[in-house]
Amino acid sequence: MHDPQTWALIRYQVLAPYIAAQPPRGQRGALLRQLAERVWTGPDGEPFIVAAETIRTWIRRYRLDGLDGLRDAPRPRHGVLVLTDEQQELVCRLKREVPERSLDRIIEIAEGLQLVEPGALKRSTVHRVLKGRGLSARGARIPDRKDLDRFEADFPGALWQSDLLVGPWLPDPDKPDKVRRAKLYAFLDDHSRLLLAGRFHFSEALPHLELVFRDAIRTWSLPRRVYYDNGAVYRSHHMQQVVAELGIQRIVFTQPYRPMGHGKVEALNRYIRSSFLSELKASSITTLDGLNEAFAAWAEQYNRRTHTETGEAPRDRYRRGLDKLRFVDERALRQAFLWKETRTADKAGVLTLMGCRYQVSAKLAGRKLELRFDPEDLDQLEVWHEGRFAERASPLQIHTHRRPKDPGAEPPEPGIEPTGDWLGHLVQRRREGGLVPPTPTTRQLAERARAQRADQDGAVLAVLGRLLDADALDVEAARGWLDRFGPLEPSWVQAELAARLALGERDDRHVTDILDALLGGAA
Repeated sequence: MHDPQTWALIRYQVLAPYIAAQPPRGQRGALLRQLAERVWTGPDGEPFIVAAETIRTWIRRYRLDGLDGLRDAPRPRHGVLVLTDEQQELVCRLKREVPERSLDRIIEIAEGLQLVEPGALKRSTVHRVLKGRGLSARGARIPDRKDLDRFEADFPGALWQSDLLVGPWLPDPDKPDKVRRAKLYAFLDDHSRLLLAGRFHFSEALPHLELVFRDAIRTWSLPRRVYYDNGAVYRSHHMQQVVAELGIQRIVFTQPYRPMGHGKVEALNRYIRSSFLSELKASSITTLDGLNEAFAAWAEQYNRRTHTETGEAPRDRYRRGLDKLRFVDERALRQAFLWKETRTADKAGVLTLMGCRYQVSAKLAGRKLELRFDPEDLDQLEVWHEGRFAERASPLQIHTHRRPKDPGAEPPEPGIEPTGDWLGHLVQRRREGGLVPPTPTTRQLAERARAQRADQDGAVLAVLGRLLDADALDVEAARGWLDRFGPLEPSWVQAELAARLALGERDDRHVTDILDALLGGAA
């Protein structure tokens, strides 16, 4: 293949006689036909001929752009040729590091780590590259569709799901030469698919589940119902007590040996495995604290991504139902999650709880006491006697129940430098403020939405009070109607109701009948 300049010079040789002759109108076609009948010689000595119209086109291009107009335009690169060899190798390296990475995630990581320019990688092109290298394989999975019905909660907070996910092996901070399996408790909102809270622990004990549940309630709202599997921690007496004290309607459990109804949280677990746990292969995380920090950063990004089922970001869909959310104050929340244990103090007023020794006043020595406490914070207990609060007790010897933070294990010997430490990148963005925790904003927005709704309903009641007969206005009935069927725009109510009254409708009917008529007319 010869360079474009060589062919530009050969084409000029073809049209040069025409340029030199400058034939007048009427003779141009004949000269072009004469040039088209000649046999020309290519760059390698091969003969070729050119049609008259082609020569005419070359003349036009030469007059517009000179010799450059006779050069061939570069052909567009298609398929994998669009990518440079370095970009193709980058795509394959990212896939080899974490085979579970999807096409979208490979593109997201490459752009997020600034390894390629935004828009340089397309899904179809990346797929062709991976397929050509034998890196695009997906195992078949046989679905179980027996007795499965699709359902979705009507609004945010109507139903939460939770499950336990077995996570990665990490160094044991108590035994550096051993490893332990981390396990994740997570809560998901059924309507919006919002990941409400999640945390890894080395144990499946009930306090860890309740800690995550409490974080979810404190951050997002109080659910109406919760949907659990049949694990012992979920069926515990204390979990049922927490639900009852907070006014949550009831706990729903999956059918034994049929967890498929737990589909949304099961789907979330699969996504966590493929999108988060798989990325640990390319990260330097070796501690439980590091794992939880990375998961928090990943969860914030997950809540902002468009969900394939709903077509909305979970956080945005959750916030569209702010007027449905209900919160509990911090004191009531803490009281609901306090554990209760019975102990008898010895004659010195000393008792033991979870390996810690406490001392109560002399008047409680030898008595049977109820201890209320937060298992995550054993610095102080509430001591109750005969159903009444007596005092607070502090430990004689302070032993924190929570494992102290691991200062960090030695990193492994350096090998091949990871190309795409995506979790490390997310953590760094979160530390730099790129992702803002939504905790205060959600509550503030919910309170603002309720206040706006109350103002709107109040304005509608004021309109009704001005236009209706005083005997027809039942304020409580009108509020109940608005709670069920509202909101209504006050200006629309005023215009519509005034028009109806002007046409002779009675203003002494019951207010709910009048509102039903207004709404029916609007429909």
